[in-house]
Amino acid sequence: MRALFALLAITLLATLCVAQEAAPGEPPKEEPKPAEKEETLGDLLKRIESAHKEHKDFAGIFEQEKYLPLFDDKITSSGRFAFKKPDHVRWEYTKPHESILVVTGETGKKWSKATSRVEDVKLSDDRGLDAVVKQLFTWFKGEFTKLTDDYDVEILARKPSKLKMTPKKDAVKKFIAAIEVQFAANDDQIASVKILEPMQPGDDAQGYTLYTFKDTRLDKGVADSEFQIAK
Repeated sequence: MRALFALLAITLLATLCVAQEAAPGEPPKEEPKPAEKEETLGDLLKRIESAHKEHKDFAGIFEQEKYLPLFDDKITSSGRFAFKKPDHVRWEYTKPHESILVVTGETGKKWSKATSRVEDVKLSDDRGLDAVVKQLFTWFKGEFTKLTDDYDVEILARKPSKLKMTPKKDAVKKFIAAIEVQFAANDDQIASVKILEPMQPGDDAQGYTLYTFKDTRLDKGVADSEFQIAK
């Protein structure tokens, strides 16, 4: 009998303790949930890479803004682009001047309305455009985890992601101080690439070229004829 009374007393005491922890008419307080672990740089790059490595082609339009600190002036232009695996690129300016660059790998051809000539070119001849094309191909081919081989990469923003890449090689640092890549919502596309130039003596601000991408269409069957110049 004493054991039964002792058990009843313990049960009543536990009930009273629970009741005292919650305000009258309110349910007992829940324990706070542990904070979500922030995604690391490595995990972010792997996530973006795995989501895009199966794409075959993509195309869209771009706007380009080049800031010249010496003259405190901005030059704008626009056009369209197309990419196709494994290494085909079409980069076409439509405003203010017409020109077309088609590249397979590192070499290709260029045409401009001003000269009406088709010339052999190397993508590396234009350091800024070369960097942009390689960033787009990195995203398109799903090779973002390789970025850390050539750049110190840091996360500037999340949801959507924004990365800053500082070149490791001195030969690249002469032309490019850093590259900023802004992703669109859900990190499903690159929204912009900004090429920051090294500061020059007498500059009050840093020069840059900003490429903004719109209406990007994935896997729509880009024709092989896009990578030929019929002029």
